[in-house]
Amino acid sequence: MDSYGQTILVIVLISSCARLVHSCACSSNLKFCAKIYQNPVDFKTAQENCREQGGQLSIQSNISDEVVGFLLDNMIGHFWIGLHLPRDQCSSNMSTLREGERTTELTNWESAETPCVPRCVSVSGDRKFTERPCTDKLDGFLCEDPEGDLCKGNVVILDNARCLLRHCEHKCTPMKTGYMCSCYERFQPNARDPRRCDLYCSTSVCKALCMRNGAACWCPAGFVRSEQNCEDIDECSSNHDCAHMCINTIGSYKCACHKQFVLVNGTECTFNPSLLNDQVFTTLSPNFIARGALSTPGEYVGLIIFLVLAIFAVLALVYYLRGRKATVQECNPPDYNEFQGSVSK
Repeated sequence: MDSYGQTILVIVLISSCARLVHSCACSSNLKFCAKIYQNPVDFKTAQENCREQGGQLSIQSNISDEVVGFLLDNMIGHFWIGLHLPRDQCSSNMSTLREGERTTELTNWESAETPCVPRCVSVSGDRKFTERPCTDKLDGFLCEDPEGDLCKGNVVILDNARCLLRHCEHKCTPMKTGYMCSCYERFQPNARDPRRCDLYCSTSVCKALCMRNGAACWCPAGFVRSEQNCEDIDECSSNHDCAHMCINTIGSYKCACHKQFVLVNGTECTFNPSLLNDQVFTTLSPNFIARGALSTPGEYVGLIIFLVLAIFAVLALVYYLRGRKATVQECNPPDYNEFQGSVSK
């Protein structure tokens, strides 16, 4: 085989191997999805990035084992998962690990060391768990989402029936352990159901999708029709559900939080003391009330009405007390000493 043939063979082998690596996968019923991010970050950054996407760092469970295991196949490196040792606890082969309020026990440890310092847990491509300092920057992290919103675009749905049941709305590609759906031109996979396809625009203004005779035209969600065009709607200038800040995007919007707050569930902002860098937090944001901010015009109007009514109530009370005092003075006789003084004069 000449050098040209060897080069072609190498390219084919690399391409075939690359196709085996997938970044996102869902269970057959789309009730559980997980995504692997190949970004070199520490545990804290991985946790924040995952929450910003509306998910949480993965924790091993019966539901996630199949999906996470599929993503780790043919992966090289170590990836953060959502487990860490409780404070002041040494690890062992049967350590109870914690992620939020959830706990789990793992036995497939890569090392037998038992450190008594704060540690987080990673998993490797061969599914070995490793304790390491949470400040280490690894090859990426595993993010999971029970609601199925993480996977947008190329997602493998694990189902042994593959394309036989015609789940995909447009095109279906059978995989070894499932199938992938894809869409025709000018369409993209639905955010919640990757088997469905939605019309979309890649710019703020695009051509509407019209019938050949022009009798009917359609625009994507988040756009409004203007003659034969579709124009993006600025959701941030009208109603939105962001707790702090709203950022308009093409066809939609996204939420962001002020400093020292972390985005949760895509819209809410939660105060995170760990972002203070050992500084004392003495004053809250001017708009911080209860859940983080006044997020809708209705909340502002309600607060203004309450303040106005309170001011009127205080003024009415002052007026009443002054009138009451004048009435009492008119009805009561003068002091006896004052009366005697006036007579003597």
